[in-house]
Amino acid sequence: MTCRGCGEDKKLIKAHIIPEAFFRGLRSGDTPPRLITDIKGVYPRKAPIGVYDTKILCRDCEDVFGDLDNYGQAVLLQSSDSTKELKRGVELLGYVIPDVNLDYFRKFLISVLWRASVSTHDYYSKVKLGPYEKRAKAIVWADGANINPSGFSFVVSKFVDDRFSKTMLDPHPERWYGINYYRIYMFWYTVHIKVDKRATPSMFKSFEQSGRGKLFVIARDMTDSRELSAIISIAGKAVS
Repeated sequence: MTCRGCGEDKKLIKAHIIPEAFFRGLRSGDTPPRLITDIKGVYPRKAPIGVYDTKILCRDCEDVFGDLDNYGQAVLLQSSDSTKELKRGVELLGYVIPDVNLDYFRKFLISVLWRASVSTHDYYSKVKLGPYEKRAKAIVWADGANINPSGFSFVVSKFVDDRFSKTMLDPHPERWYGINYYRIYMFWYTVHIKVDKRATPSMFKSFEQSGRGKLFVIARDMTDSRELSAIISIAGKAVS
């Protein structure tokens, strides 16, 4: 079959789109995480080792993502000891992860977005980059960061509680102030990636992070979130 990376006819392997570690972190004992989507006919399902696709990458091209995935996991999953809370009085506003290569981290996020766009798995069927798919691939395969933040700026948030820590919603497009974004869930983090040549909305301007420095993460309450109502609604339909 044709590899979506090198374009050659090769044996394809089980390739993860969102790295397996983000699903492993959602496990609770022997209970695997559940995938939630509102795609008709696709009900909540358990995902012991995450979501992989056997129709997109050969072994050589899968290896291209190794260092990127390791870095993304290190930033979001292994930085708890160094992560600081950002507060206004007693109110938790967010978190600060110090000493992050923000350009390389952005490259990791773009690599996840590209893999989701070329994936044949129904869990990623809402991710279609169109003309940005080629550009995203070029960024992933390029040496160095080689990223234009105006096209792929990002915002990261994190839920402050873990009541639904074994559930992960599917990635999907949305619009913020008329600008196109994709929302991707990674463990208890949510990443908004702009896929639009237009400028970042003013409310997100302060999150256009680059270079090496601190990663700012917005704190979110699941109680008042759209995700909570979506999880309850979709899960309810699946058992009714």
